[in-house]
Amino acid sequence: MQLRIAEPAAADSFQRALAAHRSGRLEQARALYQEILEVRPDDPDALHQLGVIAVQSGDASGGIELIRQSLRVKPGQAEAHSSLGNALRILKKPDEALESYEHALELDPGHASALNNRGSALLDLGRPQDALTSYERALQLRPNHVGTLVNHGNTLVHLGQPAAALLSYERAIRLQPDFQPALRAHSRTLFGMWRLTEALASLERYLLLYPDDAEAYNERGLMLSDLHQVPEAIRSFERAIELDPGLAAAHFHRAVTLSVQGSYAEAIDAYDRTLRLDPECPWSLGGRAHLQMMLCDWGEWRQQIERLQNEIARDKPVISPLSLCSLSDSASLQQRCARIFTERCFPAVSEPLWSGERYAHERIRVAYISADFRTHPVSYLLAGVLEGRDRQRFEVTALSLKAPEDSDMGRRMRNAVDSFVDVSLKPDVEVAALVRELQVDILVDLQGYTLWNRAGILAHRAAPLQVNYLGFPATMGAGYIDYIVADHEVIPAGAETAYTEQVVRLAHCYLPLDDQQGISARAPTRAEVGLPPRGFVFCAFNNHYKINPPIFDAWMGLLRAVPGSVLWLRSAIPGVTANLRREAAARGVAPQRLVFAPQMPVLADHLARTRLADLFLDTLPYNAHATAAHALWAGVPVLTCRGNSFASRVGASLLRASGLEDLVTDDLRHYENQALQLATSPQRLAGIRARLAANRSRLPLFDTRGYCRALESAYVTMWEGAQAGTAPRSFAVLP
Repeated sequence: MQLRIAEPAAADSFQRALAAHRSGRLEQARALYQEILEVRPDDPDALHQLGVIAVQSGDASGGIELIRQSLRVKPGQAEAHSSLGNALRILKKPDEALESYEHALELDPGHASALNNRGSALLDLGRPQDALTSYERALQLRPNHVGTLVNHGNTLVHLGQPAAALLSYERAIRLQPDFQPALRAHSRTLFGMWRLTEALASLERYLLLYPDDAEAYNERGLMLSDLHQVPEAIRSFERAIELDPGLAAAHFHRAVTLSVQGSYAEAIDAYDRTLRLDPECPWSLGGRAHLQMMLCDWGEWRQQIERLQNEIARDKPVISPLSLCSLSDSASLQQRCARIFTERCFPAVSEPLWSGERYAHERIRVAYISADFRTHPVSYLLAGVLEGRDRQRFEVTALSLKAPEDSDMGRRMRNAVDSFVDVSLKPDVEVAALVRELQVDILVDLQGYTLWNRAGILAHRAAPLQVNYLGFPATMGAGYIDYIVADHEVIPAGAETAYTEQVVRLAHCYLPLDDQQGISARAPTRAEVGLPPRGFVFCAFNNHYKINPPIFDAWMGLLRAVPGSVLWLRSAIPGVTANLRREAAARGVAPQRLVFAPQMPVLADHLARTRLADLFLDTLPYNAHATAAHALWAGVPVLTCRGNSFASRVGASLLRASGLEDLVTDDLRHYENQALQLATSPQRLAGIRARLAANRSRLPLFDTRGYCRALESAYVTMWEGAQAGTAPRSFAVLP
């Protein structure tokens, strides 16, 4: 005969079990609940709490069965219905969970926990507004419940109300200063609002309390990187890795930031670690390939290109659009890559800020957005155009993505516009709101997908017209970019389908040149710049990532064929210098015939030095752009090989606009033969130089004023179309 525990004793056992449960001693609590059930198998409270322990221990299915058994014995338990809802949410059954919370609330309308958890189920079901209402009802009952306050804040973020969310987080922090979810949500929300210094300060406070949080150090590194504090960002990523060596995101962000710093070999190692931890980590494969190009490390060149092409064809996010320009000459592949990048990183917002309004200003309002209003090739090219604009017809604003630079070029760019606004610390949505407030007619992105870009600003569609111009030689693959400024060479007729934007073709070269750019009067001697006293000088001051095995084969063939000649390259870190000299030796060329030119901080001095070169050799598939234009300005002939993409046809565009179409070739064999003929025909080369010098004042490439009028004509045509309510369409600007 089984003895029954007396009711007072049973109650005492349950209270002891509950105390152990609440203090986290789950095994002790489980044993006590089971003792009760051995005597009273249908005890609803013990069954319920044993089910809760099962859920807490990772057995949600077992927990659900126990809780349902409890409810069969005693259906009117509001708390048990709420617990059942919690378990169902864990099993990703939000519909059933919501039903359980509703049952709990029918039994007890003042059940704050059920209201809180009901909000979470509604969020799971994609009903954020209903979830917010549920959290607000819970807070009316328990205004100081920190968990509900955080859930309330998270839902406000989801609904696009981050400022209101901060109030909920800050209230939770005041109530419980060490409440981890509130502290993390607070810093993340500030970060999402691009309030970078505040976000960093918030996160620093969190790390004082939770110094072993690897994810937090990873996020701290991202904040520091966005604040352009690169060395400290790297240290933060390294601290994250110390705390959690398996955190692939920290390895990836360290790789990206090391590459910005120029520590390419270390960055490649960091990418390798990333890919070992997460072989599918977005952008890692292409980031690594790009850095190998930066180092002129070509051991895996062909295999990398083939793999990247295959992955892009599968719509995989493996490489940034800019990095692909130096690895592929396919405009259609670049477009596909750009679309993948845009969809993953800068998707169009659901509610654009501009909704069809037509402005009626006395002047057309143009805003240029860039991080490069400083000592940078974009500014060297554009300064004269901005200075020469029609001030009666156009009002120009510069929106700077970096803090103003105290340099000659920085000051010149600021003086060239009607207003200069530092938006470097403003979030994308605020910058877009500013564009809308200013009633900008044409928003011109000079950045594209280059370093420090903020394409998310354009994703908000704050202006009637948005234009991809100058900084990025490819499509951005974004439906919210209306036009790309090009010419008849870089995007020839029939190639438009590889560009998401409508194509605007200027009559001559799309690339501007500043005809006020000075050249230092004193030319250095060959000895002063490290060149031999005699011998033909082939020059290739291109970025190193643009050099690849086929083009280098052609260059080395020229050095072998022209005795005493040298190849003059831009300076490089020791690893690059060693790699290029090793590659030269492997092709039968003495390594010392590669001469490296150190960086010159003043462009005028560099141009004077460039005049010592006999022939500038272009790269393929990513041509020299500003570098080639400046070589022509210095009077040095440029030889190019025309490809199939925008980036690979810029050299041809420059040469057409400078009257040197005969220096455009269409394959590397012709390119090498042409270079050899020029190097061994001093009279022909001298004639080309003389022609370039004599016609300089009449050549379209060097006519900044004419270029300015052509660009303004393009803007007027765009604007008139928008004013008439017609959709953007491709057009050409007549000469």
